[in-house]
Amino acid sequence: MSNLFSNHSYLSQILVHKTLPIYKTYEFDFFRCVKFEDSFYGKTISELHNGNLRQNQGGRYSTLFPNEKISYWADSQHVAQTEVKKHGAGNNLLTFWAYDDATSTFPTILDREPLIIVDGIQLEFNNILDKIEHNQQLTCDEIKIIEEISNEKPDCLAYESHARKDSVNFLFFEKGFRKLSLREVRLRLGERKEKNSTRVVSAITSDYSPIIENYGMYFAAIAKTKMNPAYKQNDEYLSRHKVLFGISK
Repeated sequence: MSNLFSNHSYLSQILVHKTLPIYKTYEFDFFRCVKFEDSFYGKTISELHNGNLRQNQGGRYSTLFPNEKISYWADSQHVAQTEVKKHGAGNNLLTFWAYDDATSTFPTILDREPLIIVDGIQLEFNNILDKIEHNQQLTCDEIKIIEEISNEKPDCLAYESHARKDSVNFLFFEKGFRKLSLREVRLRLGERKEKNSTRVVSAITSDYSPIIENYGMYFAAIAKTKMNPAYKQNDEYLSRHKVLFGISK
């Protein structure tokens, strides 16, 4: 049984690295929240999700993991919203709920490897981050930790949330991000008087049964959802369909 992180299924098996707090396991939920922009209207759920992976430039991790594409996630919707509001996002929010695709009874991604997670909390990685933010020199041991993490090529790094006590954030590298599928994307226009909201569901039930065509849905004004039929010709859709059903479209 697992008591690794709050967003981890308590029934999941965990494989542990011999020397570092690195775990290979599965059955997670992850949440990411971003400020909703009008430019998001018309973009498919697939496009919006892929936009969560960004080149690591200028942020606090850029000197730690240069030339890496990264994506920030949290262990709950509340923490994800708290994190983005901490940076002045307001109340027009887009919230992504993702899971490791291998968790699903019906996976849609070829890569079935469990997630490889570095427990940065045990490594006191927040101390390293704080030093980076304050332009303080790292010790030899801290530099060694960073090198060891990079050498292991993990999927993501867990670290303490400064926005909410006893909560966890996850820094995903591209390899790990590509293992994620979406359960739901929710739009809430909290700054409007009407508090308009809507959502697109792309996996249902406790088995995470996928609805792959819904990656082709998009948000339209104001807080409506529509389908882009062209998505079914997209390489991503065709790949998911082939993995899910074992046949090509």
